[in-house]
Amino acid sequence: MVNHFLTKKTKQTLIVSGISLALVGFLVRAVDWKDAFRIFQGGVSPNSLWPFLLMAFAIALIYGYRWRLLLKPKLNHKASLIASTLCLGGNMILPARGGDLLRVHYSHVVGKMPHAEVLSRLFVEKVIDLATIAAVGVLASASLHEPSVSSHPSILIIFTVSALTMAFVAVVAIKYFGEPMLRWLQPVFKLAGKTAFFERHVTHLVRDASRTLTLPTVLLPGILTLAMWLSVYALSYILAARIVGVTLSYQESLLVLFAGALGLMLPAAPSGVGTFHASVVSAFIFLGRSPAEGLLVATAIHLLFFVAYAVPAAFLYGRWRLTRNVPS
Repeated sequence: MVNHFLTKKTKQTLIVSGISLALVGFLVRAVDWKDAFRIFQGGVSPNSLWPFLLMAFAIALIYGYRWRLLLKPKLNHKASLIASTLCLGGNMILPARGGDLLRVHYSHVVGKMPHAEVLSRLFVEKVIDLATIAAVGVLASASLHEPSVSSHPSILIIFTVSALTMAFVAVVAIKYFGEPMLRWLQPVFKLAGKTAFFERHVTHLVRDASRTLTLPTVLLPGILTLAMWLSVYALSYILAARIVGVTLSYQESLLVLFAGALGLMLPAAPSGVGTFHASVVSAFIFLGRSPAEGLLVATAIHLLFFVAYAVPAAFLYGRWRLTRNVPS
């Protein structure tokens, strides 16, 4: 069984690494590196670092409060902030958004909740993220008036509609077809000899997610998430761009945020290496701006968020493992 697990993990690692390497290859071909060095040398602004770190802390606070709302509240404010830090930092270190699973396990231990119940709240959170980032795409397309955007509006519309459609399908499938799905899946798990796993985890997850997907439950987290995208997240992107000498308007930051969030939904190496950078560079090309600027901004965002989240997350997790005491 251990060998099977290792083989499965190896395959997953190879797949996500292959995706990242392919997109890194795209970046190597798309970017004028001399232009990137020229921009970087011409206008670095380290004065924006402290405001950026303040925005990063505000994002972690909002993430923690939203997670507490979704768990109704099984975690106190401090534990919710620790959970969000482990998640955000873990996603910077672990492949395929592994920080989300670290947060699920931490919440299971501290909140004394079944894993399936916590996973169902994670599913609801991802639906909220998808729907609200699609709304950001709508706002970006409505507010941008660059010629390149005006001449190719269908591209932005396709991605926005795709995000909304995925969120809608996920909600309908769980909310209204959850029980039929369980009836269809039960024979499959029984055939695989996983009946106990199905009853203990899958059934609980689907039914809890179905109960949670109600307007009163998702309304406040949804409003909070949209406000976070439009305020502190957009401002953090503007500040990160300013640090490496790139000027980014608020409207442009919304488009870059939208593209980067969609890129992070693809399975990739830790912290979305390759997928995130390619998405941001594509957004700059779409805006009619230099790919070199896009690469600088993507790299700055990646490194700055890595420092802001990965360092405290590594400290918290290391302390947890060494002392065997769960931080809460």
